[in-house]
Amino acid sequence: MLTNQLTNILDSLGGLSFEISLAAGALILLMAGLVWKQTLVSRVIYVVVILVAMWLVQVDGVSGFLFDQTLVTDSMGQIMKLLFGVTSLWIVFFPTAERHRSEYYFLILSLILGSTLMLSVNHLLVIYLAVELTSFSAYMLTNFNFRKGAFEAGMKYLIFGGVTSALALYGMSLIYGFTGTLSLSEMDLHLTGDPVLLNVGILLFIGGILFKVSAVPFHIWVPSAYQEAPTDAVMVLSVVPKLGGFVLLHRILMTVGVQELYWLYVTISVIGIFTIVLGTLGALGQTNVKRMIAYGAIAHSGFILVTLLIPFENGAVAFAWYAVVYAMMNVAVFYLVSVFEIHGKTEINHFSGLSKTEAYMGGLMVVVMIALIGLPPTVGFTAKFYLFTVMWDWYQQVGDPVMLTYLIVAILSVIFSLFFYLKIPYFFFLKQEISDLQVGIPVSQRIIATIFTSGLLWFFFRPEILNNIAEIIKFLDW
Repeated sequence: MLTNQLTNILDSLGGLSFEISLAAGALILLMAGLVWKQTLVSRVIYVVVILVAMWLVQVDGVSGFLFDQTLVTDSMGQIMKLLFGVTSLWIVFFPTAERHRSEYYFLILSLILGSTLMLSVNHLLVIYLAVELTSFSAYMLTNFNFRKGAFEAGMKYLIFGGVTSALALYGMSLIYGFTGTLSLSEMDLHLTGDPVLLNVGILLFIGGILFKVSAVPFHIWVPSAYQEAPTDAVMVLSVVPKLGGFVLLHRILMTVGVQELYWLYVTISVIGIFTIVLGTLGALGQTNVKRMIAYGAIAHSGFILVTLLIPFENGAVAFAWYAVVYAMMNVAVFYLVSVFEIHGKTEINHFSGLSKTEAYMGGLMVVVMIALIGLPPTVGFTAKFYLFTVMWDWYQQVGDPVMLTYLIVAILSVIFSLFFYLKIPYFFFLKQEISDLQVGIPVSQRIIATIFTSGLLWFFFRPEILNNIAEIIKFLDW
């Protein structure tokens, strides 16, 4: 018996190669920070840890349940791990990277570790641990600027996160009380009948996960956190824990049977619709660049949420497409924001007349904003067009008026997003009132910005590369 348990543990370790690498790297970073104070050393160690972890994912052939069905690994999780690694790697190129100490990169690695665990969890208690590891890392990263505004944003994030965490934990207790199991893979066998308290437990549990993906009404912390946290940390926060939360949410929805529980299907749909509406309307009145992008990110959460309601391979492929494109867009936009931020350009009106000296960077900003809207010739258009096609196909297949409403709201959101995403290009090229036109962006930053932005155009003309990811997803029972 003991031999079998040890064998199971050793066999399962191979499926956690990415997570083990991150945990070991985080500890090495902390110890290295005590010996070497140079930030360059921390950045090099961080890059090496991420690259090694990604390489181990590529050679990792383990698939299935791990540690007696406590964790599960599949191709979707592997793809997301690679996406998390690539996305997080770029923070060392941000203009503010040289300011960060070893503990900053330790927190980033901890955030990635918690998010990757959310990809693989199959046990209620491990779900709670993964979400809390991600959350506490995010709380500290939000406050890492050590300013009064950052402290207030971090406290708002912490308090709101604590409340949703308590609700989720209470929901877990109700689910366990009715099913008698903590395993997601076994839970569907015990979800019989339709008791009210069980439904309440499911709703509270899902609410705790919706907090991680910044869906309405759990989105209140997002604008302040995005505005006050270091911009490179915001880039990671906007992608890694959010996508990890969506994968976890999908696993939960499939376990409880979102297609069979119509009340849950409608509830998630309404949440998604209001997430798009409030995110879009909230962005319209913003004057701060990062707050505007934050509300836009909330709206994007509504777009991603609908992919979890569409069964079979279509929903999975739409999610994978949108996830990759969303990560690319966020890397590009937050890099450009950070470049101008170090020159004091944090408000939208600060960009007035900058085309006189920074027309090239303004052109890159136009491309990124067009991608965020979802217009050609950017890959943002490809992602949203495919998503709308999948939504329409599902509506035609089942004739569901909720899905049709969702689709109409999503299309209207794209139209309204023109009015806030194009604010920066408008001020950049058409407004002339400005007190300081001198920015002086280094050539190296221009090159990096060009690389990030070019990907948004290149993948529009070469969609077959992203189609390869879609082909992998088609073989999943997602």
